Amino acid sequence: MIYIIISLIVIFAIAFFFNTQPIKQKIKKKITKEKSEGKENESLEHAYIESKSSGLLFCNVCKKLLFSLWGAQYHECLICGIYVHKKCRKNQIQCKIIKQLDKELTHQWLSGNLPVNSICCHCGLTCGYFFDLEGKSCLWCQKVVHEECKDKVNQQCDFGEFKDAIILPNGNYVKPIIVVINQKSGGQVGVDFYKSFLRFLNPIQVLNIQEMDKLKNFAHIKTARLITAGGDGTVASVINYIKEFDWNPPIAILPLGTGNDLSRALGWGGTYEQLDASHVLSKVMNNENITLLDRWNVKIGNKNYKLFNYFGIGLDAKFCYDFHNLRQTSPQLFKSRLGNKLIYTHMGLNDLIKNEKSGLGKRIKVTCDDVIVDIPDQVENVIILNINSWSGGVTGLWEQDADFKQQKINDGLLEIIGVTSILHLGRIQVGLDKPYKLGQGRKISITYPSNSYVQIDGEPLSIGPSIIEISLVDKVQVLTNYELTWENRFLKTMEWAEEQKHITKYAKNEIVNRMLHYYQ
Repeated sequence: MIYIIISLIVIFAIAFFFNTQPIKQKIKKKITKEKSEGKENESLEHAYIESKSSGLLFCNVCKKLLFSLWGAQYHECLICGIYVHKKCRKNQIQCKIIKQLDKELTHQWLSGNLPVNSICCHCGLTCGYFFDLEGKSCLWCQKVVHEECKDKVNQQCDFGEFKDAIILPNGNYVKPIIVVINQKSGGQVGVDFYKSFLRFLNPIQVLNIQEMDKLKNFAHIKTARLITAGGDGTVASVINYIKEFDWNPPIAILPLGTGNDLSRALGWGGTYEQLDASHVLSKVMNNENITLLDRWNVKIGNKNYKLFNYFGIGLDAKFCYDFHNLRQTSPQLFKSRLGNKLIYTHMGLNDLIKNEKSGLGKRIKVTCDDVIVDIPDQVENVIILNINSWSGGVTGLWEQDADFKQQKINDGLLEIIGVTSILHLGRIQVGLDKPYKLGQGRKISITYPSNSYVQIDGEPLSIGPSIIEISLVDKVQVLTNYELTWENRFLKTMEWAEEQKHITKYAKNEIVNRMLHYYQ
């Protein structure tokens, strides 16, 4: 008993000595300048958050142990990774450099708090200690050294395996990767990926979804790649924005949303494989599987919306609308993708029990390329597809036959299918049934005389009696995570022809569109 009492006294004493109060600070990307040894560097202000890291950690300023009995009472910089007490935050260590006038790029070392399996790049021995702020790691190339080995390694930084993907502090670049991430996607996962990308790239290359306007700063870089990290809505927002100033680097997707249908269609999957930005960067950096994705305009009354995945009117749109309203009124229920899907399933079961019929099939009028589409009376849901994934991963909805062509994401064609009931929808989702194949064409018009719900790429709308018109706008360059055949070689040849000024950009687009049209 006495040992327990003594232990508690010691713990409380340590807590009193090391305790710091919790604090949250919004990320401020304010540029600061520092002059040292005749060099002028620019860096961002530290972006401190309450640290959730575990293990023995030491303050990078005072070098004392960071410890608390009541959770994380210390702070971590999202950008450079330093750990500090609240009282030590004013004694700033420079954050990760974003711009340097000197062309000679050296390592930017950060002391201590190394992973337990760290190996010194000079002597090959274990580096880092449990009880002191020892060892150093470079914020750029991620190399680790002992303090006594630091002066024995080459002081010029090689920027590691992702050098070609980085905009270097001296302004040089090869094939930089720009990242736009929705930190709210996937719960805490969005923040974790944001932090991870900041560690490997120049911080100016990693943007929150609210900072999309900064993408204009990279529009002059013809070799850039773009990663959009989030759900289908995030991807659509980014594409629509960059199209406003006629910039379209090849776009890869890191799926962090709930449905992620476009990510599935392009081979990036329905979820991330590893919670590690280096894994994503390695898959994107040398990826040459570039293809085109059709972008459509949906006109409802006097309003226009852009479509990439699918459009629905009826059952699936009603689900989306109810789900969206519940998420707005009770956000505490939506903490994970699995939880989201369980709620969605529960709502579907409720509607199955009610078995309410809207009579959509009897009242809706659909024309495809100016030809009226025959809609069976029992149809309660009309869905128009641009990709081969729907409702969070349902595939196999369309098959080529004597009447209809194969579905493609870049053929300028949309596919029209019908669903008759909640039960039919559920059977389709588990692969036990097929939807009605209703039509395929380049221009679709829908007339519905009553109030209804529609959804565009999973975003729901409540509309009155309307005429809805869907037509092709243009095509978007995207990266796939599967091998392409002739399309990739053809597109690369056309890009080369434009770069060499053998053809204009307009001529290239016309040739590409005509070739894809004839190939179908």
